[in-house]
Amino acid sequence: MSEVDIREVRIEKHFPLFGEVGDTLENRLRKVTLRGFPNVRIYQNAQFQTKDLTPAEIHQTLHTPQPTVYRTHLNRVNKLATLFAVQGVDIFHLSRGYDYVAVDSNGVETNWTMAPPIVENWSIPRHKNGGFDYSSLVGMELAEALKSQNLGLNDRIMHFPFMSHTGNFDLINDGSHRVHAGFEREGVTVLRIAGITPGYPYYAVPQHYSVVHVVPDRNETDVDLKVHVVASPGHKNLYRLFPSGGIMSGDVRALKKGEQIK
Repeated sequence: MSEVDIREVRIEKHFPLFGEVGDTLENRLRKVTLRGFPNVRIYQNAQFQTKDLTPAEIHQTLHTPQPTVYRTHLNRVNKLATLFAVQGVDIFHLSRGYDYVAVDSNGVETNWTMAPPIVENWSIPRHKNGGFDYSSLVGMELAEALKSQNLGLNDRIMHFPFMSHTGNFDLINDGSHRVHAGFEREGVTVLRIAGITPGYPYYAVPQHYSVVHVVPDRNETDVDLKVHVVASPGHKNLYRLFPSGGIMSGDVRALKKGEQIK
């Protein structure tokens, strides 16, 4: 979403979250590929479910790849919430998706899609050193690609705090600022995805939601607190490529007419 203040949203279309036939969020997400493996549909055979989370449940059950959130971004989410509420839509508890046009203070229009924040479910073994053991989650194709680049797993993950009694992690994939804005309100509805194509783990290690902290804004002194599963720059192979180039601030962009996922 633009750093410029959004003054208006214009809903162009609404569509169901679920259903493999027709234009649904589920159908859009089943087409999502990986940056390093464009033929892999990461959610092709996945299961999708919405979950209503209270602030306490957010704190207790969610994990995040990046514990820093920004007050300016939270303010932007809350402004969007106000603009959508005028049209009878609660962006913190969505039961459908919305393609919409955002109009900024300069009159510039951009196209977006509002959908629930996305959470990926992962079962990750504990390493004997106390951290994460991703060895069984790395498939042959990924392993060969890393080997060809003389890369492997990030040594740091073996010792990184393993904050789960069960080894089960609900990891925020997108919409972290909407999740936290919901945490500061009365909760949020997320889209939980399980049964993800094996062999291609999420590119960053789960960190418990209790570590999340708010800073005023993003600036040059910010440190990326993500812990990459594979050595840099190999982690970029695991970036999820959402329709039409990306997913930002909880929004899934729809494909333009005639456009195909590459």
